[in-house]
Amino acid sequence: MEMLEFLESDKEQVMNGLVKAGEPEPAQAVLEKELDRLLLKYNEECAEERLREAARHMLQTGKMMIPLISAAGETRIWSKNSSAGGSQGVKLSKTAIACIAGGILFLVGALAGLALSAGKEVSVSAIFASIPAAILGGGLLFWGGRLSLVRSGIPSGRDDGSQQVEIRVNPDRVWACLRALVLSVDKSLQEVREAVNYEKSQLSASYGNGISPEEAELFSSLLESAYTQMQEYPDDASVQEMISHLRYYLHRKQVETVDYGGGKREWYELLPGMQEMTIRPALVKDGVLVKKGLAVARQ
Repeated sequence: MEMLEFLESDKEQVMNGLVKAGEPEPAQAVLEKELDRLLLKYNEECAEERLREAARHMLQTGKMMIPLISAAGETRIWSKNSSAGGSQGVKLSKTAIACIAGGILFLVGALAGLALSAGKEVSVSAIFASIPAAILGGGLLFWGGRLSLVRSGIPSGRDDGSQQVEIRVNPDRVWACLRALVLSVDKSLQEVREAVNYEKSQLSASYGNGISPEEAELFSSLLESAYTQMQEYPDDASVQEMISHLRYYLHRKQVETVDYGGGKREWYELLPGMQEMTIRPALVKDGVLVKKGLAVARQ
């Protein structure tokens, strides 16, 4: 499940929180809480440690951008004017909005750069690669705020010097920015997921846990030979030692050797005989048959 799906399921709760907050500081707390909740939900669904670690680093970077929320709102300057006899509000100019939008895009691009670490501990090179985009994005956001004040204009007339700056959060605009951020995180996590899957596909079946089909065939033959010798020479300590070594090696691969009578009947190829006897043990991993055994069973 992608993180964007978790976010969409929380939309009503987040929007209500932003509307209630109104101003940047309480709205920042709403977004920080939501990013923490997204990481918690993602970790509950994701079993791959590298993806969980990558998600943690990306959302931490996302939380560093949250203080810029004031740029995604509406700025008003209230100035007491003797000729107008009242106050007047000013909204963001189109140029300022363009700067703010560009700044957000560059910051999101900086976040995506963290995926270069492929989910491992974020490398120094990945961090430095993201710094220029983050600086440019922050600069655009800053100048967007400046332009909104300079080009909007302040009411003409005599001014008694008393001014009040008010920033109101625009919930719809903030939600759009948050959604873009999480969408970028999902895209970066998909790149990490593909890298992890590719690395796993390059590993042989015997890497870590389990054995390859070729190894299963080889060890079955070795065990069959050892069991035959054990039947012929029951007092030969070297045969017992060889069987013990083979069992231990397979056990380290999380593959167990199961003699006839100790497992399921369908795990063995059966030969008719007067008494039950294991000729070749079955190879089993996590309760799943890897290689059939061979045994003599009473008919």
